[in-house]
Amino acid sequence: MDQQPAGEDSNNSNEVEIEEIDCSNVPEGELAQFQETEPLRVVDIIDTVADDDDDEEEEEGALIKRYVQGVQCLEFPDFCTKFEPGDDDDDVEGETEEETPIASTSYQAEVKALAKKRKQHQRQSVEDSKAGTSGGASSGGGAKTVGRRSQLSPALLGLMGEANLSFVYGRYETAERICMEIIRQNPLASEPFYTLAEIYENRDEVKFLHFSTLAAHLNPQDRDMWIRISDLLVQQGNMARARLIFTKAIKVLPKEYLLRMRKAQLLEKMGETNAAMFTYLKMIPLMPVDEWITCLNTAKNVARFFHVLEKYSIALQAMNGAYEVCGSRFQLEDLNIYMELLILNKQYVKVLHCLRERTQLQLETQPDESPDLIYFCDIPDDYVPELRSKLCVSLVHMGAHHLFGYLIQNLQEHITLTVERVELYMDVTEALMQEHKYAEAIALMRPITDGETFECPAFVWLRQADCLRQLNRTNEAIQCYARVVELAPFCYEAKFTLSALLKQQGRNEEAVQALEQSAEAESEGQPLHARLLYERCVMLQQIGRIEEFLDVGYVLLGRHSIKLKNREEMLAAANGGSAYNTESLKAILQMRSLAAGEQQDQLAETSRKDTDAAAAPSHDLTIKDEYDLFLELVSTAFRHGKQSAIERICFAMVTTKRFTPYHHEIERIMILACYFNHDCPIGFSYLRELIAKQPTEVNLWNLLSLLVQQGDEVRYFRYIRRLLHRHPHGTSQMRLFLGHYHLNCSSYKYALNVYVPLLRENPHPLVALSIAVVFNQLALQKKVLRKTAAVAQAVAFAQRYRELRSSSDASSTKAEDCAVQQEIFYNIGRIYHQANILHLAVEYYEKALAVKHPLIEKHPNILGLQHEVAFNLHLIYRASGNNRKARQCLMRYCVV
Repeated sequence: MDQQPAGEDSNNSNEVEIEEIDCSNVPEGELAQFQETEPLRVVDIIDTVADDDDDEEEEEGALIKRYVQGVQCLEFPDFCTKFEPGDDDDDVEGETEEETPIASTSYQAEVKALAKKRKQHQRQSVEDSKAGTSGGASSGGGAKTVGRRSQLSPALLGLMGEANLSFVYGRYETAERICMEIIRQNPLASEPFYTLAEIYENRDEVKFLHFSTLAAHLNPQDRDMWIRISDLLVQQGNMARARLIFTKAIKVLPKEYLLRMRKAQLLEKMGETNAAMFTYLKMIPLMPVDEWITCLNTAKNVARFFHVLEKYSIALQAMNGAYEVCGSRFQLEDLNIYMELLILNKQYVKVLHCLRERTQLQLETQPDESPDLIYFCDIPDDYVPELRSKLCVSLVHMGAHHLFGYLIQNLQEHITLTVERVELYMDVTEALMQEHKYAEAIALMRPITDGETFECPAFVWLRQADCLRQLNRTNEAIQCYARVVELAPFCYEAKFTLSALLKQQGRNEEAVQALEQSAEAESEGQPLHARLLYERCVMLQQIGRIEEFLDVGYVLLGRHSIKLKNREEMLAAANGGSAYNTESLKAILQMRSLAAGEQQDQLAETSRKDTDAAAAPSHDLTIKDEYDLFLELVSTAFRHGKQSAIERICFAMVTTKRFTPYHHEIERIMILACYFNHDCPIGFSYLRELIAKQPTEVNLWNLLSLLVQQGDEVRYFRYIRRLLHRHPHGTSQMRLFLGHYHLNCSSYKYALNVYVPLLRENPHPLVALSIAVVFNQLALQKKVLRKTAAVAQAVAFAQRYRELRSSSDASSTKAEDCAVQQEIFYNIGRIYHQANILHLAVEYYEKALAVKHPLIEKHPNILGLQHEVAFNLHLIYRASGNNRKARQCLMRYCVV
């Protein structure tokens, strides 16, 4: 800039002089520090919020113009949804923040406050428009425009009249052109869209629907237009869109009950009964009195629907709405339903109000209806029995104790006992029981239990038994519960209580008998009650009836599984070795179908039922409870030597999905059960699968060794060879088992080929002892060239075993104090004994007998080897002719 001349006014002396700099005179280093900037965009936040409505109207008008002109960048439903209000109000905060990126937090808060004020102003305008009837009538066929002012100027109103006249005289093209011109000038006016809808009503159904929707949107107070649009959509099969139209119409006209009725009927057609009932529920209070029949019937239907769902508060809300609209029209049935719901919702004071208004009940109370201030009650003799019962129930729950005697006497005098009216007595009885008035409840039930007119129902005996039990009248309660069980064999709660009372009196046999499931239930195909069987199992175990305890426990645990009938089915179930093997179970079903000649569809149905049973409810009996019972059954059966029962119970557990979390433990128990029951093939099927999952677990290999010693099958060796082939670098446990198997099969050379590398890799006393045993066995063979060398090798490896075994005991630092010395001396003595070196065998046997250790003395039956040592020593003495010494060993160590 040019410099200011010196002759300027001195008032301008405070102005800042800016000198224009030529960029060519600035060094490049300094020039690089400058950055080109853009001018700031100043946004007037207040004006933005104030003009938001105008912007929305302009956007809406532009969309309408584009659609009318045929620029359909969007389909009509999407286009209409763009400017129709949704089910919830739109949030304008996001738009405001986007338009004012430089505003501070305080400015943003101000914008939000202004937006809220604008929304409140819009809602107030809508309410004012609803209250008034501003705006002239539309000239488009007499359609309603109440609640929205005309958007047309006087000139456009004249054009609108000309368009309507053209339509009346059949000049449709002229009328359409005039309407299009009006829309071009004012797209937010509803009048031209009404006329266009009437033009296309019989010519183009799609355009008629579109123009009608636009007219209804621009004039939302037109209820009939909304209904007409929805009916047309329903005819086209577009029920979802019709539902949305009703929703938007109800938001604009929330007090129009016809809209809610039509929407509820539409929801019922769509199969959404729950939503329809809620729509009916909101409609009931809006109905006029002259529609009382529809109002009452609708309220009863809604109340029944929610009563079935046990939503009593919502059901009462429906009847309350009907009572406010047409309470004077309620008949006896309607009053009965209404007061029943009031009682279920514990609104007893309202019951008294209703009865005093509708009947001749004389009741003197304080204004607050306090139960302690009910001074007087006189029930007319001609009172309806249902209302009399409801009145008594309400007074009982309100705690009017001084009226209980009068109420019971009045009920018994004025309600004649019949089968249909027993329920009225029992309603009052249950109310008395809830207030802990058991003696009064028994007095009320006495005419029913002692009467001879009809047989007393089981539920009455049950209520009397409960009252007697609460009053500690045990003997009478037992008789009543027995009567309940006799009349209602499926009332299991009565059986439980009866069994508990009998057990409390020490009558255990009768208590167990009370828990038996009746023959009628089994004949009628009733499922087994799990809790009943469980309690019976506990009782049978407590009184020592072991056989029945195991049988009932098996029935309980196997109620969801397939019952195996023979050994072929057991082998098929164990094939594959995994718990709940579906292929094995299908094979069992196939075997049965072939034996019985069944069809494949019957086989599939049986499989489906077994699968569904696994997920069936078990009457509050958890899986943990059943598994604990299984462990108790197994331990009890093992103590009594019933190994086959253990195996049978285990099969019941693994052939169902119910006990999947415990299948690993159950499989281990089954393997042991098979071993003790001498059923090694089945045990091996499960054990090999466990070994495949955990090949390093020593206990599994020990179990396999036990099965090999007991079983006589050849497949053990084939199995271990296949396992080694799959795992060429097998674990030490796997290789050790293979060596033991060769030793057990007298394949000594193969055993040495396994043991010697193992001893080199990991010196272990068991491997050294096994090698000593192999050489000892080789020395005993007839065709051995170097028998002496084999014996020497056996003794050498026995001493190696002694060194390794002594060093492995960490209980003592000195070898002579080790707890394993007795074991070491015994094993070396056996090797000398088998090699016929008797003097050394006697020496080691004597050392073994002389070993004393606190650990051995604490567990002599587990760790002590005195019996085995003494027996072998007596064999040597007897063979040498020293019978006295042999007898001395037996008498000292081997006599029980």
